[in-house]
Amino acid sequence: MSVRDSKKLVVIDGKSIFYRGYYAMPDLSTHDGTPTGGVYGFTVLALEIIKRLQPDYVCVAWDKSGTNIRKRKEIYAEYKAGRKKAPDDFYAQIPVLKELLESFSWPLYELDDYEADDIMATLAKKAEAEDIETVLVSSDLDLLQAITDKTTMFALKKGLSNIQEYNPAEYKKKFGVSVDQCVDFKALMGDSSDNIPGVAGVGKKTAADLLNKYRTLDGVYENLDQIKDSVRKKLEAGREMAQISKQLVTLMTDAPLDLDLASMDIKDLDAAKLREDLKRLEFNSLLRHLPEGLEDAAAAAQEAESDIKPFDKPAVQITESNAADMKAESSYAATIVSADDRGLLYVLTDTGGFYCLDLDDKKVMSIAAEADLFTKDHTIVAYDAKYILKALWAAGVQPIFASARPQITDISLGAFIRNSLVRDTSLEGLLSEFCGTHIDLADLSPEDRASVSLQALNKLAESNNEFFSDQKHAKLNKVYQDIDTPSIVSLARIEQTGMKLDLEYLSKMHEELAGAISDLEQSIYGHADKEFNINSPAQLADVLFETLELPTVGIKKGKTGYSTAASELAKLADKHEIIGLISEYRELAKLKSTYVDALPGHVADDGRVHSILSQTVASTGRLSSHDPNLQNIPVRSEMGKRVRYAFVAEDGHSIVSADYSQFELRLAAVLAGDNDMIEAFNSDIDIHTLTASQVFGVALEDVSKEQRYSAKAVNFGILYGQGSHGLAQQTGMSYSEAKEFIDKYFEQRSALRNYIKSLRDLAKEQGYVETLFGRRRPTPDVSSSNFMVREGAYRQAINMPIQGTEADLMKMAMLKLDELLDSDCRQIMQVHDSILVECPDKKVEAVAKLMRETMESIYPSLGIKLKVDVDSGKNWGEL
Repeated sequence: MSVRDSKKLVVIDGKSIFYRGYYAMPDLSTHDGTPTGGVYGFTVLALEIIKRLQPDYVCVAWDKSGTNIRKRKEIYAEYKAGRKKAPDDFYAQIPVLKELLESFSWPLYELDDYEADDIMATLAKKAEAEDIETVLVSSDLDLLQAITDKTTMFALKKGLSNIQEYNPAEYKKKFGVSVDQCVDFKALMGDSSDNIPGVAGVGKKTAADLLNKYRTLDGVYENLDQIKDSVRKKLEAGREMAQISKQLVTLMTDAPLDLDLASMDIKDLDAAKLREDLKRLEFNSLLRHLPEGLEDAAAAAQEAESDIKPFDKPAVQITESNAADMKAESSYAATIVSADDRGLLYVLTDTGGFYCLDLDDKKVMSIAAEADLFTKDHTIVAYDAKYILKALWAAGVQPIFASARPQITDISLGAFIRNSLVRDTSLEGLLSEFCGTHIDLADLSPEDRASVSLQALNKLAESNNEFFSDQKHAKLNKVYQDIDTPSIVSLARIEQTGMKLDLEYLSKMHEELAGAISDLEQSIYGHADKEFNINSPAQLADVLFETLELPTVGIKKGKTGYSTAASELAKLADKHEIIGLISEYRELAKLKSTYVDALPGHVADDGRVHSILSQTVASTGRLSSHDPNLQNIPVRSEMGKRVRYAFVAEDGHSIVSADYSQFELRLAAVLAGDNDMIEAFNSDIDIHTLTASQVFGVALEDVSKEQRYSAKAVNFGILYGQGSHGLAQQTGMSYSEAKEFIDKYFEQRSALRNYIKSLRDLAKEQGYVETLFGRRRPTPDVSSSNFMVREGAYRQAINMPIQGTEADLMKMAMLKLDELLDSDCRQIMQVHDSILVECPDKKVEAVAKLMRETMESIYPSLGIKLKVDVDSGKNWGEL
């Protein structure tokens, strides 16, 4: 029987893959805080392996805790010494993984005195005797010695995505020796990851050269007299360690277990249980991306449960001849499906009418609108109502739900308000999350995809209605109905309007940046005394730490060498002129590629950039700009600021910017009930000067610039969970000085300290925090046993009510401005604390006054004076 015709067995190194998943996704958890990163990583990779390899049999090998390395430690007590114990939530996930394996029907093997790779090598040997092809999946390269013509290895090189397949030929190509020399190769060079000593001073190249000449480890030692002195002395000194290393490296293929193929048969998958496990673990996206065989089984298991099937009847295609006859019911669900580069709008009415309109057919769209499909007081249900609204506008239709108080049920928005941490926010993901129903749209025809989507929309709408009608969710409902849903129309108008871009200005800036970058490159090459790839971390590290011999004390070091990240180079800023040049080079190169070169590609036919403003990205409720992101244009550097000059007003118009001053600090004072801060803001006292005065014990007029800077750093840093270490780094204080400053700060700001503590308590006890208006953010990770994850969750819990309240007030201000601005004055962008409006030059003064008054009085019962700074100019950069 040939290898091609044989059965295939996949043996997975369970803990190795689990380990990769855990560290690739350390923050992943379910809603109740149960950590799942390792389980998710294992599941993703295991399913991908199954999909690619299509095995007949699968099993998992596992390192049995406490006993698996016992035999090897008897040989060498320092074997695997120095390995750090994983965090508690690493071990907490192992029982969850083992339960999941039961659903896959994949047996798990763990044995006293045998490591996972011993078990895997044993199974591979037994399978080969049965003429079965074997694939070993692991990151442990010791398994390479098990490779034969019938056994290959899939090695995880980095993370979860970089996988290399090894067969005997590939091994020879990679390491320069043959597979049967693998053990002797490692015996000579050692392995630091397992603390296998090898021969001190003998590396990969020397070991390969020796084995290519003398074939085996014994052959090397039998010919010591022929080896040059420098290497011979190392070999003589390391003879004992070489022999010990060989014993440690050699896999044991006598593990006491049978090749029980019946228990490994992949066809024994328990599809129903697997599906329930993936649902319970909230791995909803994986349910829609199972390998072909497993997908069919899982689909069969859910067939009876899902009541969403494609319609038997086709959609009524609306044409000029039948558009006037289209029924106009009281509500409908709508979705857009792209087919053959045409936007098709599918509509499902409340009485079961199923229609399809070509958005590019302006005549049909006009007749349909006249027939009141879009212009009566309907309620529209959509996954992304803003997208459909803009599509209808582009088709020449002005639907009634574009009014100030639209009758819109936006499924995506409603789901986000219910739980802003849901990972899979696709229609399929939301249906699974909130209704427990699974659909797969990928392989359906456009029409079937539309009919299934429309039914899913209605199902989710019912779920949302039930949730928001519950009295205990009344505040959330108010956020949904009074803030976020009306914002759909406001944001659609901003996106439709866009911002005009001066392409000639950007072209000149491109040339200027290209020249500046070229000059910096030459200066850097001059200091390095050679040309190299500045963007290559490895080459840059070589120049800095080898060629220039810059100090490495305190510089982070990874597997590939010393880090050249910005934070690490900052530590070397005063050590060599090249550091400043590299930092400037990186800044300009990023500015050029991300903005100057990329922005022209986003210009539409009207000469304007139409960025998307999403309400369902940031868990605080803040708007998020993308395609392109206009909120993150750097403004701290002079060159970064100049990018904003490219955004200009139309001829005869100006841009007016209104910016809340110290918005978050004012809101923190209100939410914390800090009367001292509130009084200072209401009296127009500079809060940073006041804080410095109180902490340093000096009069207001005696506060120095340095003291005010330190106070400012703390005032803002506290909102983001900054501690003594962060303050010290930012201000140049010593750690003890920073700690003393923060202690004194909280003596003066006891209300703020108590508020922060209350947020930590609420995050832990009730499982969420909320804004002044009731927008919530779940806080499951405060229950994590991983300290870094837990503290990160607490920092988010402290920041969210402040930043979220800011986001709510900004949306309220934007809605109010939409009502008050004249039709020739248009909001064109929102950047966190500021709103931009483009208006005729003659209206600048009136618009500026309107914006200031509206924004400062947007919520009179807030209890603190809001201050808005207003400016105007012919371009964004002037503001």
